[in-house]
This record gives sequence, C-alpha cells and structure tokens, in this order.
Amino acid sequence: MKRNNRAGIGGWIIVYIIGSIPLLTVYSMGLSGWFFEYPIGLMLAIFILLAVPLLLVLRKSPKAPQWNIAALWIVATLMILRSISVILFPMSSDGASRLRGDELLAVAQPLGVIVAVALGWAMVWTRYFRNSERVRNTFC
Repeated sequence: MKRNNRAGIGGWIIVYIIGSIPLLTVYSMGLSGWFFEYPIGLMLAIFILLAVPLLLVLRKSPKAPQWNIAALWIVATLMILRSISVILFPMSSDGASRLRGDELLAVAQPLGVIVAVALGWAMVWTRYFRNSERVRNTFC
C-alpha cells in the first residue's frame, strides 16, 4: 500500500536535524575563531543563532524550508570566506606572518573538507526542501 499523504516531522527531516547539530558545532567554532580566540560564549551564541532554522522545522513553521535553505547557503558562504581568510591572512605556529608550504598544506586540507561538506550539505538539503512531498505536506 502506497502512502501519498506523508506529513510531519519524520523521515529525512529527522536525519537533517540530527545531522545538522554536529555541523553547526563545527561552523560555530570556525566562525568564532574568525574574530577572537574561540571564546565559549561566542561559540554558543553563534551555535544558537545557526540553530534557529532547525527550531522552525521542529515548530512546523510554514517558513521553515525557506529559512533553512537560506541558512544553509549563508553558512556555506561564511565557511568559504573563513577558509579563504585563513589562507590569505595566516598565522604561523612560530609567530611568523606567513605559513610555510608544509603548514599551508596541513591547514588547506581540513579547510577544503569543511568547505566541501558545507557546500554538499547545502546542495543536498536545498534539493530536499524544494522537492520533498513530506516537506510540502508538513510546511505548506
């Protein structure tokens, strides 16, 4: 028997919410380090700000899909800018103003992974929020 009326917070929406929490933690750490030396208060404030769209999903707000799509792309853009800033304005471990080749490679690889994950996450979930029957039935 085929279910045509999928609605509610379930299925892939739960995967999105649960999967977003560790990513938001990484993003809040990276963004707080952009301004200061990773203060816990700023990290928590950024995390809460980034988590607001997830709360809209849980509350079944009609605007939740749009807010989540916007947040996904804003965060992906910020992570790209943050990664570029690390490469353009590096701080070497010995206090020098430029990174050596080995240091640059060691920094660039994890930053590339973070950017790839942020972009991939945004692309996959944007498509889901725009095309999912469950999203349409739950939020429209």
